[in-house]
Parts: sequence; C-alpha cells; structure tokens
Amino acid sequence: MPFTDRSDLFGAVHEDGINRLVRHIMRQRPSLFNYATPFFHNNAELFCVKFEVDDKVLKAKNPLFTEQEPLPILGAPVPIGLNFCLQLTDAQLDFHPGNVFGLPPELGRLADQRFALRLKGCMGIDCPPKELIDELLPLIERYLVAQQQLAIGETKERVPGISTHYTPPSSAFDNRERERPRTVALPTRSLICFCLELYAVGHFEWGTVPGSQQIWLKTRLDGLEIVDIEPKDMESAIECYLTTVLKLGILPRLIIPLEKMVLDISKEFQEMGLTLGRTVTLQPSAVPADVPNNPAVEEDQIKAFLKLTVTGGA
Repeated sequence: MPFTDRSDLFGAVHEDGINRLVRHIMRQRPSLFNYATPFFHNNAELFCVKFEVDDKVLKAKNPLFTEQEPLPILGAPVPIGLNFCLQLTDAQLDFHPGNVFGLPPELGRLADQRFALRLKGCMGIDCPPKELIDELLPLIERYLVAQQQLAIGETKERVPGISTHYTPPSSAFDNRERERPRTVALPTRSLICFCLELYAVGHFEWGTVPGSQQIWLKTRLDGLEIVDIEPKDMESAIECYLTTVLKLGILPRLIIPLEKMVLDISKEFQEMGLTLGRTVTLQPSAVPADVPNNPAVEEDQIKAFLKLTVTGGA
C-alpha cells in the first residue's frame, strides 16, 4: 500500500542517516562532546578515548574540547584541584524492530513503535602519587598553622611555605583580593579512566495538557538502564534519579502543540508576492482517524504523514 493512500505527503528518515549525521557532528564539533582542563592542550594523548577530528577543524584551529576548571580537592585550605576529562564517545539511535545494537536484558526486546538510544561516556581523573602528596602535606599544614596564628594575633606575618618540587603559585595561596580564586591543578602523569553505557527506550504519543485546548505531541520514556554499576542498589538509585529528571524535567519541555506544526502555505506564498485565491494548509495527519501512528517508528525509520487542506475560493 502506498504511503500516501491515507495522507497527502509522506517523509521518512532512516536510523543509519541519523547515526551517520551524529558521527559527522562529533568529528566536526569535538568540543561539544569532550570536556577537560587546560592541561590537555599539551597532553591530548592522555584522553581516555582518542577521538577523530575533521582536518578542517585542525586547519581552522577550532577548539578540540571545552575547557573546565580542575576538579577541586574538597577541604583543602587553598584552591588546588585535579585534572580530569569527560567524553561522550558514542551515541546511536535505533528504531523498531531494532538492529543497530542490542538492549540490556533489563529493557527486553524493542517493542512496536519504540526507539532506543545508546550513549557511551568516559571519564578520567588524575590520582596524585604518594610522593607528591607527601611533599605537599607539610606545606598545607604550615599554611593552616600560619592562618590560625594570624587569626589569634600571635604573628603579623604569613609563615613562608616549605620548599617542594611542586609549589603552587602564590596566587593560589593568597586570593584575598579575588572574588573567585582560580583553582590550580596538581601536576599529572596519568589518569584513571572508566566508561559507562546508558540505554533508554521511548515512544511518541499525542495527548492533551491541562488548561490547553490543543493536542500536543509528547516524547515518553519507557525505560532506562546503566550497564553494570556496582553495587546494584547504587545503580538503581542513579537510574531512578536520571529517569525522574528526564520524565519531569527534560521531556516535558519537548512537547509540541499541533498548531506549531501547521504550515499556512497560502500565507507563505503571499509573502513571496503570489496569491493562490484559496487557503491551503499543511498539517500532520490525524491519529487514528487518518493513520494509526504519526510519527511512526517502524522499519528502522521514523515516518511522518501530512495532509493538505484546501478551503475557500471557487
């Protein structure tokens, strides 16, 4: 049966096209998917996962990652921190019946009219060696004692620090004139890296919203799974939190009213100086009066069905 038997216009996008587009974006805009401290400008080999970059990005000297402040060492009396990187290394979309990737057993088989999302991310954090900590500890202790002595008036001068192979800049120890002191990263030789995979399953549906007379297109989350985090209760707690954030915080912002999808073709032609003599509109085919699903998620594609409405004139 032709796709236009119950609609005037049909369009579809295959999952392969979407996934290929995502890969192109990741190569051409790597800074959207990689976040790290400035240390990585000269130490790109320490990223957890090597990422491909389009030659045009290198020639234009566009950023390869988005700079972040070092991870602060909580409780330290001076603003020191650790270098780290955070990378989204893979993103894939799979439409029913599902053949791009397999779902975890917890999510089961990809049901009719469902789509699945797979994300893989990696994070690397510096772990200072014992030798460096042993060098810095006397300096930290000396600084704390000096601050205590200044506070109770035992001394009027700040006690100088102890000489070490690594001494943070003086600006890191005396930031009284700064509102937001800059965190100084400890020297890094290697990172401890770990990666996680997240899977989500969802679908589209039409429905109403309290207080509105319109029909809205909504994206719904059916299930979410993070693969193999231990202990199991911690995994469940994180999954529950992410599910709640998506259902109550993010997806409600993506609902679209039907009227936003109606294109007034007559008005568009008038703006170009052409008069049709009739009112012609293009809008989504109704569910289930015109088609059973719209958009339809099937045959590895997302399909949209539209109908033309012509009114007025002779």
